[in-house]
Formats: sequence, C-alpha cells, structure tokens
Amino acid sequence: MSLDGLTLAMVHEMSRRSGTELTARHYELIEFTHRYHERHRVGPLLPNLRRHTATTHEELESLFPFGLHSLYTWVGVPIQSPHHGCKPLVTIDVEHPREVYMDHSATTELRPEVLDCMRPLLEGDQSFGNPGSSTHLGRMAFEAVDTARAQLAGALGVRSDELVFTGSGSEANNLAIKGLLLPRLRSGVHAITTAIEHSSVLEPLRWLASLGLELTELPCDRNGLVSADDVRAAVRPNTALVSVMAANNEIGTVNPIAEIGEVCRAAEVPFMVDAVQAFGKLSLSPRENGISLLSLSGHKLHGPKGVGALFIDGSLELAPLLHGGGQERGLRAGTENVASIAGMGVAAKLSSIEREHETVRLAKLRDALLAQLLRVEPELVVNGSLEHRLPHNLSVGFEGVDSGSLLLSLNAIGVYVSAGSACHAGAAEDSHVIRALGLDTRRYGVLRFTLGRRNDEEDVGYVADHLGEILNALRGEDRRLSA
Repeated sequence: MSLDGLTLAMVHEMSRRSGTELTARHYELIEFTHRYHERHRVGPLLPNLRRHTATTHEELESLFPFGLHSLYTWVGVPIQSPHHGCKPLVTIDVEHPREVYMDHSATTELRPEVLDCMRPLLEGDQSFGNPGSSTHLGRMAFEAVDTARAQLAGALGVRSDELVFTGSGSEANNLAIKGLLLPRLRSGVHAITTAIEHSSVLEPLRWLASLGLELTELPCDRNGLVSADDVRAAVRPNTALVSVMAANNEIGTVNPIAEIGEVCRAAEVPFMVDAVQAFGKLSLSPRENGISLLSLSGHKLHGPKGVGALFIDGSLELAPLLHGGGQERGLRAGTENVASIAGMGVAAKLSSIEREHETVRLAKLRDALLAQLLRVEPELVVNGSLEHRLPHNLSVGFEGVDSGSLLLSLNAIGVYVSAGSACHAGAAEDSHVIRALGLDTRRYGVLRFTLGRRNDEEDVGYVADHLGEILNALRGEDRRLSA
C-alpha cells in the first residue's frame, strides 16, 4: 500500500465516521487518487479515474458517502466547491505576521519547569528504573511517581491512594464508566449523562447501552448548561451513575457541579465529573462537591501528553480495563510512564498555585478579545453562557462563512484556533455540542478561541486587525463559487 501513515489514518477515521466498510476497491481508488494528487498537485477528474481505474460516477456514489467529493476529502485533495459545506480558504497579505496560538483547550505547550522535572527521568544511567522493582533504580522511579501522586492529591484535596494514573483523560473516563457499570449490568442499572459530554464519556455509555444499560441523556439549555433539577428528576431507584462534565470543552460553560453533587449525595448515587478542561481554571474539591469520580489530563495543564489521572472515592470499587499487572492498585496494568507522571504532578501543582491570578488575567484578556471581535463583526453570536464560563474560552459564530474555511484562513496567517464543525467524509460535520445549542451551522461559521499563558493583548490585536479582511474575502469567495 502506497499511502503514508497520516493519510491512512485519515481514511480510517473518515470511514469510521461515515459508517463505510472499506473494501479492496475502496483502497484501489483511494491509492490512485492519492498518487495522482502527489504527482500533479490536483485531484483526478472523473475521466482520468475512469481511464485508469474503470470506475464510474455511479460506482463512486455507491462506494463513498458523497462520491468523488468524499474521495477527494479522504485523501486530502483541496476542494474548490460550495457544495456539501466544504469550501476553500482565502489568503491575505500580512505586513508583520506572527504566531498566535489560541487553541489551549486542544492542548498546551510543555512548561519549562515540567520539562526540567522530566529530563532527569528520561536521560542518563539513573533514569530507567521500573517503579515496581525493589532495586535502587526502581525505588527512585517509585518515589517520582509517589511525589507526583501527592502533588495531584494536594491540588484536589484528596488522599494520594484515591488517585490512579492513566494514559489520558479519555482513558480515565473509560475506566470510571466501564469500571463502575460493567460489573453491574446484569442487575439492570441506569445511568444519567448530558448531550454535550465529551465523546470519551458519551461513547462508552452508549456502548454499554447497547449491552443493556438504561441510559438517559439530558439536554442542555440554550446557554449550554445542565440543570440540577433535571438531574434530580431523572434519578431512578436503579440509577448507578450520574456523569456531568465540570466545564464544556467546546463552549466553556461551567455546570452547577456543587448542586448536582448534592442531588447525587442525597440519592446515594455515584457522581462522575469530567474535569479535563476545568482543572487549573476552577476550584475543584471532590469532598465538598459530592464527587465520586473525577478525570484529569496532563497535556491540558502545560504538562506532557500520554498521561491522565482518575480520582476514585475510597468507598467505590471499580473493575480494571487492563488486566495482567498489579500497578495502580490493580486498576491499570502496565509499567507506569514515570517521566510523564512526574511532569503531570509538577504541572498540576503549578496550575493550582497560579489558578486565582491566571483566572483573572485570562478572563480580562478574553473579554478584550470579545470586544475587539464585536468591533469587527457586530452581529456575531456568542455560544454558551458568558456568566457561567471558563475564563479562557470564547466560542463565537460568524454569519455567512464556513467554519473550516475560516479556520484555515486564520491558520494561513499564523492564528491557531478550533472550529465548531469539520469537513469529514466529504461533508461538513457539526459538533454535537453546537447542535445541542440549536445554532444553524449552515448559516454560521463557529470558532473556538481558548487563551493561555503566552497570550497577551498584542495577540488579541493581531487577530482583530486581520479577521475583518478574512471574513470579507470569504464572503466574496462564497458569492463567486455560488454564481
């Protein structure tokens, strides 16, 4: 197979999203299209495809969700078309370009202090000990993990033995949900979640529902918030879990976790909180808020990727996802990722220390960004509550532009943000969170700006200075393509 790893991964992701079962014929057409684009820098038109692969328009339509359009999208061929919602970017001249990273809800750069902590555990003769070994090197590794566990426990106000390190926040969510509910499925249990949870919460719960779990997905209101009263009304005698995120990863809305925790405490139902986005931005106290399970991720805290953690209240028992080792109290088999765990501990400690000051700074900077955007685009729409919101998050909709085109056009001038929809399978796929708010993404292009440690007023000014020209150019290009 001639496809590179990245293209092959994209093809598999597109097929998964569209429910397309890949066959040898799919791969034949995909590989030819990829080779042709690599050689000519354009996609093969239907006559070329017919000549070299003997395909037809009808076959393409039967194999791919949107025929040739999907085939192009799957292998990364730019599509200059107004159809199916995937539209081209525009380029503008910038006199003094700069790099502006405003996508901190996606990931964050490694802090120097974190790297300084990790480096000795990655280099040299003293760095490779197994924390499960009784050797001197093993004890050194164990102490590094133990220190990180204590740092994270201190930031949360919990006991060290109530924390389990995982490979990511998504794994932590899966461990919490499956570890609690799988052993109880046969007894006919019920779980409650919301329609705007992260996919690492929704998909495990929906998978368990296919095995017999009774599942309630609560809607959010027009501000992206979930009501404690709605949770209370949904609780049943057989409810075994309530899972509500502390703050939404896309629109930044902050749910009433303390009130929901009270509902769960009164009903004696375990309460799980996905705190991947909220940690370091909000005060999180599992004890005070009635939280039984709480998930975290290292790379959202200016820590390393590939490490997460799960708080498990001492009264709960979970089944492991991975078997075959006694690590992490038997809940996560496999030798610990010592350097990354140590880095996450330092990142968590620093985030906790700096939280109050950084929260004020980021909220002020976000408000300045909103004011500048409103100056450029007075009719923009703010997605989610501004009152109950993470301090660094701003999700907005711009009328008459495509999210993907706007994202790529900003990318071309060094501005990195996220979109509220993405071009998948040859069509625009909307975020389930944006859909839950009821925003018409055919009318509005949605962007998420999430600020971080390095952002300042000059970054805000750079975005505002060039956004208006990009919006005007995109609307002009859309009119041209539609003509």
